[in-house]
Amino acid sequence: MSRTPPNQSASPVSTLSFLRHPKNWLIPSILLTAAIFVITVIFTGSAADPAADLRDAPIGLVNLDKGTQDGAVNFGDQVVAGIEAQPQNPDGAVDWQRYDSLESVTAAIADNQLFAAIVLPSDYSGKLTSLLSPNPQRPEVTVLTNKGAGTMASEIGTQIAEDAARGGSAAAANQLLTHAPGAVGPANAVLLTDPVTITENPAIPFGQRTGNGMTAFFYALLLMMAGFLGANLISGLVDSALGFGPSEIGPKRRMLPPHRISRLHTYLAKCSTLLIASIPAATVIMAASALLVDLDLPHLGLLWLFSILAINAIGAGTLAVVTLLGPIGVVISMIFFIGWSIPVSGGAIPQEALPPFWRFLGSFEPMRAVSDGVRAIIYFDAHGAAGLARAWVLLALGLALGLMLGLVGNLLYDRNGLHRIHPNAIAHIQEFLHRVPQHEDPTPSAAVTAGESSMSTPS
Repeated sequence: MSRTPPNQSASPVSTLSFLRHPKNWLIPSILLTAAIFVITVIFTGSAADPAADLRDAPIGLVNLDKGTQDGAVNFGDQVVAGIEAQPQNPDGAVDWQRYDSLESVTAAIADNQLFAAIVLPSDYSGKLTSLLSPNPQRPEVTVLTNKGAGTMASEIGTQIAEDAARGGSAAAANQLLTHAPGAVGPANAVLLTDPVTITENPAIPFGQRTGNGMTAFFYALLLMMAGFLGANLISGLVDSALGFGPSEIGPKRRMLPPHRISRLHTYLAKCSTLLIASIPAATVIMAASALLVDLDLPHLGLLWLFSILAINAIGAGTLAVVTLLGPIGVVISMIFFIGWSIPVSGGAIPQEALPPFWRFLGSFEPMRAVSDGVRAIIYFDAHGAAGLARAWVLLALGLALGLMLGLVGNLLYDRNGLHRIHPNAIAHIQEFLHRVPQHEDPTPSAAVTAGESSMSTPS
C-alpha cells in the first residue's frame, strides 16, 4: 500500500477541492435519488385509484325477513339474491358474505372480518308491500358499520352496503309494482322509487378518542419509528463506545481507542442494548398516548408487551442490515421498514384497495403485522381472529429472521477475517497511545504513522 507523505495528509481541504472529486458527491446523490424514487413509486402507486383496485371487499348480508303475511313471497330473499348477482365494477370488487343471524354478523365484525353489513329486518316484505296501500311504511334497512377497520375501509364498506341495499330494494319494489293488481296512486309511486330507509349503526362499541379508526395506524407507525430510529441510533452510539466511530456533540469530538471485539459480539451488544432501550421506549409511547393525549387504549399490559416485540423485531432486522452493509444498509432498511411498509400496512388504505403488487408487499412487510396487532388490541378487544394472532406469529418470525441474518452474516465476516479493525492494528494503536503522555496530544506525523500502520496490517 502506498504511503501518503505526512505533509500532504495534513494539508487543509476546502469545499471546492472536495467537490472536484465527483465520487464524493455523485455516490450520495445516486443513493438518495434511488431511495426516493423507489419510495415515491410505492407511496403514490398504492393510493392512485383505490376504487379501481378494489378486490374482495368483505361485506355481510343478513336476511331476517319472514316474508309476506300469506307466506307467498319473501322479498328479502330476492333482494339478497339480486345484490349478489349484480355486476361489479371492477369485477370481483366485493366479496358478499351471508350470515343467518344478527349475532353471527356482529361477531364477524368484532373479529374485523367485514367492512360493513346489510341487515334486512323481519318485516321487510310486509312493509314493502304496504307501499301499495293507503298506509305505506318504508322498510328500515340497517347498515352495520366497522370503524375499527380504518377510515377508508369503513367508508368503502358503508357506501357499498348502502348503494346495494337501495339498488336491491328498488328492484324488488319495481317487481312489486309490475304485479300490482290495480292502479297505483302518485304518492305510492314516489315511495316505490325510493322504497327503504337506511340507518347506520356501529356493530360494536367504538371509543370517542380513536380518531375514527386511525389511532391504531399512528400508534403502529410510532413503534416502527422507534425500532428503525432506535436501531440506527444505538448502532452509532455502540460503535462510538467501542472506538469504531467518533462521538460528536456540537463542536466537541471524541474518539476512544478501539476495543478488541468481533463483529458478532458487536451485533449482539447492539441487539442487547436495543432490547433494554425498547422497554422505556414502549412505556413512554404508551404513557404519552394514554395519559397526555387521552387516547382510548384498552389492554395496556398486552399492548405494552406487543410494542416491545414490535420494536425489537424491526430493530433487529435494521441492525442486521446496517452492520452487514454499512451506510448503504441504512438506505436499504429505510426503504424496506419505512418506505415500503407504511403504504401497504393497511392502516390508511385497506389491503383490498391496493394494486396486486402492493398487496403482495403487504403480505410480508412488518408494519402490516404491527398495524393489525395494534388495531386488534385497541379496537377489537384483543381478539386473536381480528389479526392479533397473526401479528404475534409474524413479528416473532421477523425477529428470529433478523437475528439469524445478523448472527450468521457477522459470524461469516469474522471467520473470513473481515475485521472492522484488525486485531494487530488495534494492538499497534493501543501501544502508540500508551507511549504518548496523557498531557500531550499525539503529533500529526505520529498519528498518520499509526493510522498507516493500522491500514497496512494484513486482514
